[in-house]
Amino acid sequence: MHPSAGVWSPAMNATSEVDEENSSLFTALVQMLSHLLNGYLTAFFVVTGIVLNAFSVYIFLRCERTGTPAIQYYLVTLTLWQTALLANAFLLYSLPNLLFGHLVSQGSYVHLYPYVYTFANTTHTGSVWIVLTLTIDRYLALCQPLKHRAIGKKSRVRRLMVGVSIMAVFFSLPRFFEVHVEPWCQDGHCVATIDRTELFENKIYWSVYHVVLAMLFVTLCPCLLLFGLTLRISLALRSAIAKRKSLCAPNADIDARNKKCQTSRKEHKSNIMLVLVIAKFLVSDILPTVIDVLEHLVGQSAFMRSPLASLFVDISNFLIVLNCSSNFWVFIVWGKRFRKSCRNIMLSSQLGMYIYKLSRWNSDSDLSYCGPSSFTTVNNTTKIYGSDGRSFRQQRCPDAQSESMKERRTTGTLWVANRAFSHKATRGGERRPTNGGPAKEENKKEEKSWDYEKSDQLDELEKQRLLSSTGEY
Repeated sequence: MHPSAGVWSPAMNATSEVDEENSSLFTALVQMLSHLLNGYLTAFFVVTGIVLNAFSVYIFLRCERTGTPAIQYYLVTLTLWQTALLANAFLLYSLPNLLFGHLVSQGSYVHLYPYVYTFANTTHTGSVWIVLTLTIDRYLALCQPLKHRAIGKKSRVRRLMVGVSIMAVFFSLPRFFEVHVEPWCQDGHCVATIDRTELFENKIYWSVYHVVLAMLFVTLCPCLLLFGLTLRISLALRSAIAKRKSLCAPNADIDARNKKCQTSRKEHKSNIMLVLVIAKFLVSDILPTVIDVLEHLVGQSAFMRSPLASLFVDISNFLIVLNCSSNFWVFIVWGKRFRKSCRNIMLSSQLGMYIYKLSRWNSDSDLSYCGPSSFTTVNNTTKIYGSDGRSFRQQRCPDAQSESMKERRTTGTLWVANRAFSHKATRGGERRPTNGGPAKEENKKEEKSWDYEKSDQLDELEKQRLLSSTGEY
């Protein structure tokens, strides 16, 4: 034994006091971060997420009237599950921190815990399974399109979403019997407390349900499967991009006018949107999966005694809340149809129209619509959107429009006159030369020229048409 062993010294006492002070400071910092994450940040993202998710569901259901792709059934179901998860996270973590300053284990509020705890696990399980089915659907669509065409019908997708949701509810039912509320009395005063049941303390139940089944169907295996399928989908998207570039013309102007390339570009963007939704979910679910595995390895009681472990649990819960509240931004950035529906809804109100006009007030993109080829562009726009042809461009450039109309009427009159003269000559048995040939060719060129207008001009004309006539929305 060392001579100084077991001998008290002031230096040893000072060191222990410093360690205790550092430990208390670290514990206070962890508690402050935990209160910030579970309280204010979670409440903010829960409120904004519920509002934006409800608006997203409204957009998807509104598009269903005009014909919706089957993929929107996945997105609607996922958004509903994630909205329910946000509501449960608010009741389970955020509201107690805002009301009492910490999570409570006794009092009248704990009567909500058995239901909220069960439904929180149900919503998380449902979200995982819906994202997994969405990933499998995208994998089949990109890597095995023939098989996807056979099984990816709307009716089958609806039945699949209902079946997966019911299975998630039944899988999470045992959670309801893991905790219960019981009275705790002292000196004649009783208070309700939350406690674990004997089922939760059963080692066989814990090993089978929480370790084996949870890792197979909720945490570890779905996470690994999502990672593998997402990687495979990303490689398939890169291959599709390379193939599209090899098939389409390399010239940017020609590529922008090619309808086939535009269609493939839209499909590519929609696939990127879905991959981002999957990847975002995967990133937010990795940390809870790691924490769950560590908890099973070291034991629940030892794991929860560590303040650092509690902080990681709070961070993982906040990541899940952040993931569930941010899908709207992915939809609006990468979903062209979703963005257009949002714009139409915004323009249907006076406030939205006023904001839209303010945002377009300093835009000078409408100055380019007085060019020589704008008449054919307007004709194409009115054919596509069913308007009467009185677009915003006509109001801005009346002289150019009237000149174009005069030229077109003159050309049409010459063509009709030459056509009648040619018929007369033919019926009289004489074949006389006519001037209808060049005029007819010119007319055909005018009718076909709109096929070669740039697609961005059509989009800008539609925006200007929306400014001049808001009655359609």
